[in-house]
Parts: sequence; structure tokens; C-alpha cells
Amino acid sequence: MLKFKTTLLPDAKMMIVAVVLSLTVVSCKDNNPYSGDHLSSKMMQKVMLDINLAESYSSIEKDSLHKHGEKNLDSLSAHYRDIFAHYKITKEQFIESLNWYKNHSDVMDTLYANMMPVVTKWQEKNAKPNP
Repeated sequence: MLKFKTTLLPDAKMMIVAVVLSLTVVSCKDNNPYSGDHLSSKMMQKVMLDINLAESYSSIEKDSLHKHGEKNLDSLSAHYRDIFAHYKITKEQFIESLNWYKNHSDVMDTLYANMMPVVTKWQEKNAKPNP
């Protein structure tokens, strides 16, 4: 049996170890949508769509205390909790993400531009036919 002697330089060994570790970290990435300072654009778009719907709904939801288009803050708070739980994020992560997007207005503009076709599609789907 032939034996091959491999002599890798210490730098080459470290490079291989670094590449293997990098691939392991990337492949074992968990499902947490929060990257450390903000939500991804895709996730933020989904959250913002739901937040905007909750805001609109709380304005049209009528009860004995909120008759004139006032927001029902109690139900809005419950909607926010449900949205955050659905996306597995905290209120603090959302606020930090929102602030990040406010400070990066070009990314925020793109986020809203990508939301418009979704909203338009929803409106068309839910539009009541004219009699």
C-alpha cells in the first residue's frame, strides 16, 4: 500500500479549517428572522403589511367607545402582539428594525414599493362587485 505524505503549511491548514467552519455556520443558520440590528427586507415587508392592515382595521372597528374613526388602541395592541408572535419577533426588535429602515430611506422606499403590488392584489381580490 502506498502512503502519501501530505505536508500542508500551517497557513493552508488554517485556511481549510476557516472554510469548513464558515460553511458550517452558514448551513446551520437558525430560523430567527432577526439579524442583530434589523429584520430582513422580506420579513420587514411582511410585518409592515400586517401592521398597516392592523392600523387600518383599528380605525374602522367600531364599538361604544370608538365611534368616529378613532383608533381602538386596545384592539390595536392585541393585533400588534399577535403579529409579533406570528413572526417570532419582539416589539423591541420591530422598533429597532423600523429605526434602521428609517435611517436607510432608500431601502425603506424599496420596501414600500414592493408592498404596493401586494396591497393592490389584495384590493382587487376583495373588491365588491358593483351591482
